[in-house]
Amino acid sequence: MQIVTALISNELFLDGIRTWCDKVGVSPYVEISQEHKDEIQFIRIYANDSLHKLCQHADTSRLALSLGLFSESSAPDMALEIVLSMAVSPVIFDFSSLNELEANIRMRINLSGLARRAELNFDTNGLSRPEAYWIHVIDNGFILKEGASLVDGIERALCPDISGEHFSFSCQRATEYLMLHSLAIELSLSNPAKLKEIEQQWRKKALVADDFLNTFLLEIGSSVTPFPMRCYVPGDRVWFKNPDDFSSNVKGYEGSWVIYMGGGLFTNLWDKSKPYTLETKCLEIYHWRYGVREDKLGRLEINEDLVRELVGQTLSSPMKLQNCIDTMMKYRDPQGVYEDGGCIDLTRDTFKGVYPGHNN
Repeated sequence: MQIVTALISNELFLDGIRTWCDKVGVSPYVEISQEHKDEIQFIRIYANDSLHKLCQHADTSRLALSLGLFSESSAPDMALEIVLSMAVSPVIFDFSSLNELEANIRMRINLSGLARRAELNFDTNGLSRPEAYWIHVIDNGFILKEGASLVDGIERALCPDISGEHFSFSCQRATEYLMLHSLAIELSLSNPAKLKEIEQQWRKKALVADDFLNTFLLEIGSSVTPFPMRCYVPGDRVWFKNPDDFSSNVKGYEGSWVIYMGGGLFTNLWDKSKPYTLETKCLEIYHWRYGVREDKLGRLEINEDLVRELVGQTLSSPMKLQNCIDTMMKYRDPQGVYEDGGCIDLTRDTFKGVYPGHNN
């Protein structure tokens, strides 16, 4: 099956794209063609037979290992993993220009790097940020202090290696901070006026949840063309649903937002030394149903220590492990439905275009 990966406008010449692919190192693994559809000229970059053999069923989790890439420490290796992961995906990654494609790659590299450093306290009601940069305002969230740098304020909120502290976040807020940081760094290069606009927004009111998603991100994939369950691109924001109706009523355990960092690993925002694989993420969420208890005030909570213990037991039992994976490795039910679905989403979140005049 022929798979389209990137749609790029006709301002780019085919030879220029080939030169760029040679520079990035993807040429041995992709096909490149110039095509027309609905009077629009575009260039397609898509996986060849060699790449499909490396990533059967579009499974990108072992791509870095198969090619001997050191994506966690090498930006060129990470760029190669990103482009090849896009190339093998059946979901189209659509860029209006080569500049936008390169910007997206840079943002994904920066995001993956910062995600490896981030470590936080899980608290859905947490009200802690570095006081030199942030102040909490009721109804407006954490707003940026006058004169404070958005990039620096986010980094100090997320990374104890420079702040010396662990601040309180929900997983959704944490992934928003991670993506906003990478976006801000890129805008400082490609669209400084937009960065200034965003900083002014955060001095008045933080954009969160759907407001954040709709303003800065694209949700790609659908029920018609879902991402294969093991197909991820470094820098994707991913939602894993808790398919258990009862435990999903515990605040903060409706599911889990994570960043795919490449090399088969997802962020563990609460213990950066133990990132998740797809399997261990599924196991954690599966066992939430057995960790529900009431606190002293009668509120539901999850006993994380019990969940870790149960995950360890399951990992030591091949039969239990396979049963859990079979239960969880299914596409999730629609929102509000808890029937036969698993925890895997059909979509991924990525960045909108950043250059002036971009209309996404």
